[in-house]
Amino acid sequence: MKTSKTLIIILSIFAVIMISGCLTSKHYDANGISFNYPSSWQAGVVYDLPGALVEVSESSQVDVKIFKKNISNNSSLETIYNESLTNHTRKLDKYCYQQISSKNIIVDGVPAYETIYQLGCNSSQTRQKIREIWLEKNGYIYIISCIAIPPEIYPNKSKDFDMIINSLHIK
Repeated sequence: MKTSKTLIIILSIFAVIMISGCLTSKHYDANGISFNYPSSWQAGVVYDLPGALVEVSESSQVDVKIFKKNISNNSSLETIYNESLTNHTRKLDKYCYQQISSKNIIVDGVPAYETIYQLGCNSSQTRQKIREIWLEKNGYIYIISCIAIPPEIYPNKSKDFDMIINSLHIK
């Protein structure tokens, strides 16, 4: 009788921990950055994208890549970010680039720019929704690129993207 009560208490505590989310994330800590990400996702190295520090993904349809870029002394995050928006509009027009939102946020204690946009005109192109966060810290620009393919799954993945963005720490 005493053993079954103890087992019930232990199982109840474990269930509360699982429900609260305490055991549902992994922690990445390398390449001068750290963040939490969903436990069902995998972290990996990106070899074919210049400046990519890490990629974490749930599947080939949902992933997050974090990039690090040098910033020259005579430039600023605002200038580089605005140039990127202009280039997106021009270069991605043939893929039906559509900016959904753009706003200022705080990431790791510093101001950042967030842009959400969608690509893909029809079924012959990969339809996707992308959330990009741009921030400057320690003399570098960091870009967090969150991708959901197709765009309709984005709302279900937004909390996972938030976990990564809100826990990002640049050393």
